[in-house]
Amino acid sequence: MPRAAEPRVLAVHAHPAYERSLEAAVDVLLELGAVDADQVVLDRAAGFLPELLLRFPEAGRQFDPRNLEGARVLALAARVRELLGDTIELREYVLDDYLVLYAIHDRAVHLLTLRHHRQDGFSLES
Repeated sequence: MPRAAEPRVLAVHAHPAYERSLEAAVDVLLELGAVDADQVVLDRAAGFLPELLLRFPEAGRQFDPRNLEGARVLALAARVRELLGDTIELREYVLDDYLVLYAIHDRAVHLLTLRHHRQDGFSLES
């Protein structure tokens, strides 16, 4: 019987900026009185998504910055490479009303940050 292929990814790690941005998203929903929505976002971003990416790390699309020459985009790419090295695959996943930026590197998925679709740009500041 043929052996099953070894999984591409063995772990999912949440960067501090991901945790901070998730907390901020939940806080906004609580301030708006969306008590059920905050738990849904938390469950999907902290439970569903890591489990999905562990099995299917390419579930998100390739990160395609709209303005490759923009200073913020170049700084973001440099910061991610500083954190993880040059051999990364940068991707984004649409999670309901949010975009999650993540990287595949060294047999792990690194959840980098999350933003509401109406926000401008990603931030890796924790």
